[in-house]
Formats: sequence, C-alpha cells, structure tokens
Amino acid sequence: MYFFYYVPVGLDIALRRRPLMTYFICAVCAILLFIYRYRPVGSWWDLTLLTFQPLSPSLATSLTHVFLHGGYFHLIGNFVYLVVFGRAVEDRFGPFKFYVIFAASAMAGAYTHLVMTSVFTPEYLSYGVIGASGATSGILGAYMVRLYYSRVAIAYWIFMPLQGVNRTGKTFLPVIGAVLFWFLLQGVQTVIQYGMGGMRIAYGVHIGGFAAGMALAALFGGFADARVEKRLVKARRHFAAADWFAAEAEYIDYLALDGEDALVHAELARTHICGGDKVRSRVTYARAVELHMEQGQRNLAEAVFNEAMRQLPNFVLPETLQLNLACGFEQTLKFRAAVDAYELFVWKYPESPEAPFALLRMAALLERRFTKPWEALACYRRLVDGYAADRWAEFARAEMERLRCAGPCLSGRGE
Repeated sequence: MYFFYYVPVGLDIALRRRPLMTYFICAVCAILLFIYRYRPVGSWWDLTLLTFQPLSPSLATSLTHVFLHGGYFHLIGNFVYLVVFGRAVEDRFGPFKFYVIFAASAMAGAYTHLVMTSVFTPEYLSYGVIGASGATSGILGAYMVRLYYSRVAIAYWIFMPLQGVNRTGKTFLPVIGAVLFWFLLQGVQTVIQYGMGGMRIAYGVHIGGFAAGMALAALFGGFADARVEKRLVKARRHFAAADWFAAEAEYIDYLALDGEDALVHAELARTHICGGDKVRSRVTYARAVELHMEQGQRNLAEAVFNEAMRQLPNFVLPETLQLNLACGFEQTLKFRAAVDAYELFVWKYPESPEAPFALLRMAALLERRFTKPWEALACYRRLVDGYAADRWAEFARAEMERLRCAGPCLSGRGE
C-alpha cells in the first residue's frame, strides 16, 4: 500500500483586512449542513430544493447548491481551500468582487457539469449536485491570477510501508506549481470518471469554476495589480534574506508604480539603513512621514518619525511638517516627544519665523508638564536673546520675570 496526502495550510503573504465575507460564507455553510443532515425538510423550509438538478437546471439552484454539503468531511475539505485561499482573494479584491467571483464560479461550474455529463454520461443527469467545490475552485483560479507569485504551505504525509517510509512535514511550494498540479489532477480524474462510469464527485464543476475564477480575476484587473505587488513581495523576500541591495532595487521599482504607499517608503528607509546609506534613508523616512500625514494617519506618521529619530541622529523633517508633527505630539499628550521635536525644529530652522513659537511651546511644556522651570527659563532667554524683535519676545520677558519672582534660585540655575 502506498499513500500520499497533502493539504494547504497557509500562505506566505500578509493580509491587510479582516476577510468577513469568507467567514460569513463558511458560517452559512456550517449552519445549513447541520440543518440539512438532521432536518432537511421542516414546516416552512425544504433544503433539498437548493440542490442543482441537471435534469431541471435553474440559475437559482446553480448558486444555492454551494451552501449545502453531504457531510462533515465534504464541508471541511471545501473549508480548507476556502479559508486558506479565499481570505487572500477577498483581501486583494474586496468583499463585493470576492463574492461575485465565488457566485459566478459556482454557477459556471454547475453548468459545466451539466454540459459534460450530458455529453459523456447522460445516465447520471438525474444525480443532483451540492457543495462549494465549484466556487472554491473559482477562488483558486482567481488566486492564480492575482497572487501567482506567492508560495503556499503544504502539509504532507507519505506512507510507504514496504520501503519503511512514514514521513510527515510541511514545506512551501510556488503556488503556480501547486495549483496547476491540483488542476491537472482534476482533469485526469475527470477523464477517468467519465471513461469508467460512476459519478461520486462532480469534477466538471471544479474545471468550470476554476476557469470562471481566472477569467473574472483578469477582468477585475488582477494581472495588472499582481505585476505591481510582485515587486513588493520580492523586495520583502530579499530583505528577509539580508540581501539589502536587491531589496532596495525591488522596493524602488515598486514605488515607481505605486509611489503613495507610505508603509513601503518606511520599509525602503530601513533597507537603506541596513545597507549603510543613511543619507537616502533620511529622505525616504521623511517621505513616509509626509505620506502618512497626507493620508490622515497621524499615529503611523508619529511612529515612523520616532523610529527615524532612533536610527538617525538629529533627524528632522521639512520645516512645516516638523512643526506640524511637534504640535501633534503636544495635542496627543506625548509631551517628551513634543519637546524633542520642537528642539530639533529650532536647531534646524533657527531663521524660521516659527522658531520663537517653538521655543515658547518648549518652555510651557518644560514648566507645566515636567516641572523644570529653570529649563523653561532658559528657553525664554533664548527667545529674548535671539529674537528680540519678535512679537513673542515681550511675552517671554514677562514670563522670565514671573519665574524669577516665583523662585530666586532659578536665576542661578538658568544661568
């Protein structure tokens, strides 16, 4: 006896949103299986009417049959492929297009089964069809178009007792090879089934669904989007392998196609640092912060700025952006970060008309939030000495006098 079994268990790509439609479909299928097995016909429902009947086909049942399953193993088998691949397809296409692919593939698979059965084994036209395998095959086809460059994690079991082999494990395979092998297997099993008779599994459903999924994914722009994201995936693989210069090249090629991706600008900045190019990393970090701010993602902008501060001494943004970020730190009660950002602003842009304002805010934070009035006094003195003609200078003089009156020892410490 020889036995080889494999099942997909994961992918090497990240998801960017929660795949609610995938989970919803799984939940509906699970609930209907329970009802279908234990009470398919009730006082106000008859689930057998959801079955696709080749002798009396309808568009409605070509879709509804996907939500019924004959047993737990039937359901779990479809769930594995739907969860592993469906989440990624929904993530890239969005829930609406994902459901269009799912539904259209189910319908195409049902009618492909009808045509193939009519031609090759008409005696089985009386057999109804249930199960989501046609729709799931369509999801596989869409995945092949949109994410062909990814890798799938395969768990396997090889059992060859005469040779003393009993091996299990997990490995990553290129998804093109894995899915094409699956599709070839469906074709071979289809030929065998129609040639030898018997109709336990509707393999024609798989073939029709797969083709429909590929066609719809291409119609939705899957190939164009894949060409862009492929660059990013290759860049991240090079980065993980510490191949900094190859990663830089792929990141730059990706950003040439999608220059508004702030997260990838930050990834490129990290790659520059790993490659020893701190000059370009400053420019790239600044661009990442700017894009996050433009996109209303202040928290991410602040996180990238703090990261750049840790990696690059005296990292400063362009004038307006630096002041904007410093004020944002203060408004969100991140007072230490605000003081540091204001200090860097004054250091980098001493001739800016906003430099006195930055000194004023530093002084206020140091006195009121950190209880360091002598450091606040020093800020006021810098404002008065360096910007005597500024409109804030008179206010700073008054604050200096107030602090000196409040504590005579401050004069000495401020010196």
